[in-house]
Amino acid sequence: MSTGHVEYASLNGTHIFKLIGEVRAQSCISLDKLLNKIEHQDGVVGAIVDLTQTSFIDSTVLGILAKLGLKLKQAHQIQAVMLSTNSDITTLANSMGLGQVFVILDYCGDPNVCTRALVDEHITHRNMLHTVLDAHKTLMKLNQSNQNMFEPLVKQLQKEKENLDSLSQQNV
Repeated sequence: MSTGHVEYASLNGTHIFKLIGEVRAQSCISLDKLLNKIEHQDGVVGAIVDLTQTSFIDSTVLGILAKLGLKLKQAHQIQAVMLSTNSDITTLANSMGLGQVFVILDYCGDPNVCTRALVDEHITHRNMLHTVLDAHKTLMKLNQSNQNMFEPLVKQLQKEKENLDSLSQQNV
């Protein structure tokens, strides 16, 4: 299980996401649902992703963040800002193409930002599968390297999703 979590705050149309500790796929379901709500909101003027207290971030989380950056650009014509002080995390984010959808800044600010922890959603195999699959599909859209790296995983996850969907249909 993840030892990290995501905190969130919003003020006057600016959305702030703070990732703390080792943030893994389990922390993404609530974040993914929140992003879907923000995409359809009016008055969104900015977004900040604070990675200054992030010690580890997995590819699913990076995919969800890519989704945030892409949706803000497409739906609101906004380029989000990513704050990072960990060179390993900054390098990883850039290698996955997040620099295409975020302005990535080296930031040493006040760690006591007014955010609240997102409540973890009820994690089921089905919603975890959906979140992981969607995150990796988003990463694949950013560049050819990601496409090549994650294509086998996405194909496997799609097969698993189809099997689950087939079982659900049989149980109806």
